[in-house]
Amino acid sequence: MDAIKAFLPSGEKGLLPYYLFFVSIVAMGNALQNYTTLHYTRRLYNGRFIPNPSLPPSKGKFSPEDSVDVLKPVSSSEAEKKEAAAKDQVTPLAARVFGTYTFMAGIIRVYASYNLENESLYKLGIWTHVIAAVHFTSEFFIYKTLRFSGPQIFPFLAAYGGTLWMVLQYGYYVQ
Repeated sequence: MDAIKAFLPSGEKGLLPYYLFFVSIVAMGNALQNYTTLHYTRRLYNGRFIPNPSLPPSKGKFSPEDSVDVLKPVSSSEAEKKEAAAKDQVTPLAARVFGTYTFMAGIIRVYASYNLENESLYKLGIWTHVIAAVHFTSEFFIYKTLRFSGPQIFPFLAAYGGTLWMVLQYGYYVQ
């Protein structure tokens, strides 16, 4: 047990260092998983998408294939007749990009967990949570790639909870 305690960040001032260390390990594990399988990422980013018929046709330099709105979520009324055309937006490239960001966020958080008195690392730790919160929120409300259910609860709680906790404790840890 002493060997494990020697490895962990100091919890002398509170639980925040342990939280950051824990979400760091989870993030880095999730990042590595993104390089090996799409299974878990597909559980997070669920839903089928079809080509967006409201985009104008190609003209000059505009191509609907280059639009960020090239796909739209399949509604329940369209699901049966459009299933053959439906696409999954989780690609190996998207998973690797997400994995790379997630690994980087994990590294920042683990450094912050050991150095919460360092203002720059503390602020970077906050930003990793804010960026995650904005990402998951936009995927839910704007891009409709998330449904709020089991697998999505932890990322939302970690992003918003971590942001709130770190902002509220800023003056306590950063002197």
